[in-house]
Amino acid sequence: MNRLLKICMVVAVVFSITGCYNDFDDPAPAKVWTDADFSSEQIITIKQLKDMFYAKYAPSSTAGLGKYVEITEDYVIRGKVISSDQAGNVYKSLYIYDETSQSGIELKLMVSNYVYYHIGQTIYVKTKGMALGNYRYMLSLGAMPTAADIEKKYANRNLENQLLVNEHICPGAMGELTDDDILVITPENYQTALNDDALGRLVRFERLTYKEGTSGNNFYPSYLEAIYENGSSEATYKSKSYSAEGLTPTYAYSYNNQRYYGSAWFSYGGTTTEDKGNYIVRVSGYSNFALQPLPEAGKTGNITAIYTKYSSSSGSYITYQLLVNSFDDIDF
Repeated sequence: MNRLLKICMVVAVVFSITGCYNDFDDPAPAKVWTDADFSSEQIITIKQLKDMFYAKYAPSSTAGLGKYVEITEDYVIRGKVISSDQAGNVYKSLYIYDETSQSGIELKLMVSNYVYYHIGQTIYVKTKGMALGNYRYMLSLGAMPTAADIEKKYANRNLENQLLVNEHICPGAMGELTDDDILVITPENYQTALNDDALGRLVRFERLTYKEGTSGNNFYPSYLEAIYENGSSEATYKSKSYSAEGLTPTYAYSYNNQRYYGSAWFSYGGTTTEDKGNYIVRVSGYSNFALQPLPEAGKTGNITAIYTKYSSSSGSYITYQLLVNSFDDIDF
């Protein structure tokens, strides 16, 4: 009897393994998620999600910097993908936009998101167990932070493996961005049509002027050199001028395997980067357009980018930064 039982167990294992190989050789099509996969009570807008944070910390309050709110209810948000990391400028992030509430948000994921999630595609996010965090005034949705993250004022962290990503991110149907998905800002409407409600959205800035010069303690264009002193694993940063270093001003620094963020100033008017209508285009040294030359001072053009906000750790020295998906989105 024991022998017969063992034989049956072996046969069951063989069939099980064979089934796995059949699935591997002929995989089923990937599931395309829709609203029907969730109850109407589950699906909320991105704005409603953000408001859960703002119910505890006012939008412009420094009290919310570095803080997070854990999502404990079984809520789902949905939105169109509006970012791509293919050019190397967006890093470990995916931005989605909800046309219903006209609100966008950053999802903190892994690398190479453009392979799995395409601009215009609908994405559903199961938010329960995730942390809605505030870093330098920008809200993002990610994994719960560790004690070390909180000490460094990081309010959440990236979903670090595919299992976590699969647990929360549900890819929906492919699609395209429409004119309604992109907020258009011009010299005529920037003072009234653009505010912090648009943070995390894809915005087209038309007829911006490229500027060179000093604002406060900062000068533009510049790049941020990382220095590891005395073998330290923690970097200190120093802003450097391209011209002072004998370099052609480019969107970022990428020489001799050293890659640093570059900052360039674009404006609708005003004298400082803190004036309304002034924006910093910050580009990674790892982007494939890092060494593209910047425009001539005073030249006017268009930029389509994710609209973001950044400050010092204390909440002062606020600037609005433009996160560009690719060089095709800069038209000068």
